[in-house]
Amino acid sequence: MKKIVLLLLTFSIFNATAQQPAVAKAQKNYMAGKHYTVIDPAFETDNVEQVIVYEFFGYKCPHCSNFQTYMKPWHDKLPKNVKLVRIPVVFQPGWDIYAKAYYTAETMGIIEKTHQPLFDAIHKQRKNFRTIEQLASWFEENFSVDKAAFLSTANSFMIDSKVRQSNNMMRKMQITSTPTIIVNGKYKPNVKALGTIPGMLDMVSYLSSLESKEMGLN
Repeated sequence: MKKIVLLLLTFSIFNATAQQPAVAKAQKNYMAGKHYTVIDPAFETDNVEQVIVYEFFGYKCPHCSNFQTYMKPWHDKLPKNVKLVRIPVVFQPGWDIYAKAYYTAETMGIIEKTHQPLFDAIHKQRKNFRTIEQLASWFEENFSVDKAAFLSTANSFMIDSKVRQSNNMMRKMQITSTPTIIVNGKYKPNVKALGTIPGMLDMVSYLSSLESKEMGLN
């Protein structure tokens, strides 16, 4: 619960203002150590064709749910040389089934249909899923997903490996709270210093543009 309390204090300063475009204008006043942290050593993305923007989140995290109001339109406007990769984390007991559900939906090719509705089910409809079987039933009822196929995938070695890999990435990129954005395994925005969620995403776009130029993708 410590992380949730800290997140509440952090996000209480956000001013829910207008959405910002995915491609930001250059801001020369961004300062490393103040507006963003440089991750050392950097996490290697192994993608030479796109800048990877990681979104570390948890379905049970209320701030992650609120964050989607801003993240979805930002994601929809991304240029082709920037890719969003969501990483479900396991910070609290019981979060593992949600990480499995995310990767299962992604594997089954339905994640863009189910991502926001699952947030809504938890935070607006107040559903409390305690088992992967309950989540499988929800996917079946709302998206006509075969429950047996969902459970078979969720309990597979492949999904278990993805969850363990996400936990490893969380440690390597020094993730201590959710939601957290990491640009190309190198930069972690300081949300408090930037003041608003749109302001933070504006800087993420700027850093993504810099990385794109460095990689020769522009």
